[in-house]
Amino acid sequence: MGAKAISFVVIILLTRVLTIEEYGVYNFSIAIASWFLVISDTGIGWFVFNKALDKNKGQLNLAINSRLIQSILVLFIVPLLFNATRESFLIAFLITFFFLNTGFVKFLQTMFRGFGHNKNDMILATAEPLIRLMFLASVYFLNIEINLLQVCMVFSIIGLMLTVLFLGVNVKKLGYQLALPKWQEYTVLLGQTKIYFLYQFFQVGTARLDVFFLEKYLGAKGVAIYSSAYNLYAALTLFFLAAITANIKFLFGKMQLRYFLFLIIGAALVAVLYKFYFIEWFTVIYPKEYVQGSFLMLIFLFCLPFYAGYQLKLFHNNYVGKTSLTAITFGIVFFSKLICYFLLDLRTPMNATMYFCVFEVATFILIYSIGKTRSNEGTTDQ
Repeated sequence: MGAKAISFVVIILLTRVLTIEEYGVYNFSIAIASWFLVISDTGIGWFVFNKALDKNKGQLNLAINSRLIQSILVLFIVPLLFNATRESFLIAFLITFFFLNTGFVKFLQTMFRGFGHNKNDMILATAEPLIRLMFLASVYFLNIEINLLQVCMVFSIIGLMLTVLFLGVNVKKLGYQLALPKWQEYTVLLGQTKIYFLYQFFQVGTARLDVFFLEKYLGAKGVAIYSSAYNLYAALTLFFLAAITANIKFLFGKMQLRYFLFLIIGAALVAVLYKFYFIEWFTVIYPKEYVQGSFLMLIFLFCLPFYAGYQLKLFHNNYVGKTSLTAITFGIVFFSKLICYFLLDLRTPMNATMYFCVFEVATFILIYSIGKTRSNEGTTDQ
């Protein structure tokens, strides 16, 4: 959990050392990279995680090697979308590099969690954000002028060094061997993971559509204001995600309405406390240029229980072989949200936040409704 807090402090320091426009460019680039991260994964991460839950090490070498090669290919594709200037190309390349780099190691971390080896998180999950924090804190308190390109270069070097360390310490435990996947085995693997890929593609796309349209209509500054609140929300969701993956089978037995109501009540109390006692802290955490984000955060807080609820159902669907239900859910939400953005005006970051939260709630309702409907149909058929 400490790593999540450190990562959030890193985000805060970025707003202090970069201009608001640079911070917007950074978050827009991250949105692009995160969507392409799904393409580099092609659903392999979830496929392997489910095998790890059953202590099944079959196809691990094939999965890891396929994931690595796909990441390398994506690394050289994404920057081509930002080749307007040499600097924008380099920024896109470096952001994609450290994002894919971290994503690959998180893929391995999730695998280790499935096997029950949670202590393996310590090297990268804690060390990388801590070193980033030390770097940005030095820049901020020593009042060193730095731009986005330089920050990306340092982040990439830090990530690469710690990835090598992580792999050196942990991968031997899996009996991993680096090799070029055989084409026939690779295509069979993709056939097994295609449903995982589809739902991840739609899930990440749904979460990032807001940023894409914000950049189109309001520019980098609009993205920065929205991202200041969204990144705080995302940091909070990481606590839920870590708790779910670490206690996954226990929580499968807690998917009942009364437990979810406790989460809603808790989120409502937190939102009330934030509104009356802590909303001004937003401009203490972030520079004054981000003051609009304080009101966006109030809306984001109401999404937390719905996020936790549908994430748990998502894990359960994948584990019991109902990933297609998850893919259908996120596919419906993705296209509905896309249509919404084409039909409705996006005049302020507040609009984007409200759209985001409406579709978080819709995702929760839909993923449970589809699962219940399909279960009832199956019972009737029997």
